Amino acid sequence: MSEYFWIEKLASKPKYKLGQNFLIDTNISRKITKLVQGQLADPIIEIGPGTGSLTNELLKDSYRIKAVELDSQLATLLGERFSTVPNLEIFNEDAMEFDYSQLRGPWWILVSNLPYNIGTRLLVKLIIEVPVIHRYVIMVQKEVAERIVAQPGSKDYGSLSVLISLMTKAKIQFDVSKNCFHPKPKVTSSVVTIQRERLLDEDLRLQAFEISKTAFQQKRKKIRTSLSSIISENELEKLDIDSNLRADSVTPHQYLKIAEALK
Repeated sequence: MSEYFWIEKLASKPKYKLGQNFLIDTNISRKITKLVQGQLADPIIEIGPGTGSLTNELLKDSYRIKAVELDSQLATLLGERFSTVPNLEIFNEDAMEFDYSQLRGPWWILVSNLPYNIGTRLLVKLIIEVPVIHRYVIMVQKEVAERIVAQPGSKDYGSLSVLISLMTKAKIQFDVSKNCFHPKPKVTSSVVTIQRERLLDEDLRLQAFEISKTAFQQKRKKIRTSLSSIISENELEKLDIDSNLRADSVTPHQYLKIAEALK
């Protein structure tokens, strides 16, 4: 059955406010699934499965899946579509409020066509609060993907870039045309993989991220001003960090040096 079959079973139209753009291209779903690179029966959490295009492909590889879907109509549809599948649990819940302590065991993989309306906030929350997720295979707006991998000095570089760089390794894998969705979104999407490894100084790196957030709140000001409540100009110079830099020119490593100096 085509993905349109399941979309047409919905009683109401896709909800724009929930960022509902359903993936209808099975080839793209399969291409995304190949990036998971998991083992047989590995645990996966899927956020925003929609009508189940990605879910269907993941189940072909025998993964164990917890699917979190906010829309009750979609959750019911998923239950119908996969009624005979034992290794799928469906949670009709808000991903921002979901109890991630349910993810027991050392390693989980997140697979998601992240809802446009909460994508960035949710990604930050998961990286900070849910360390058991060690690999992410996510589809986001192309502009968000560019912010994820942005380097210092570029127009897309921000505190999100700092967090990703300090805690993970990220790579944009490929872009996805608007034509692969129903309804068509207004923007191009990109698929990104993020690999997280255990770090001995995670708390320090998270502090460095918080420092970067402070700097980017006044990103047009030099860090001697934007970070004056955190560290003095003299202390910055001792760290060999130019106090005349602005937030978007400070590297993740330099933010980490500031955090180390404040221990």
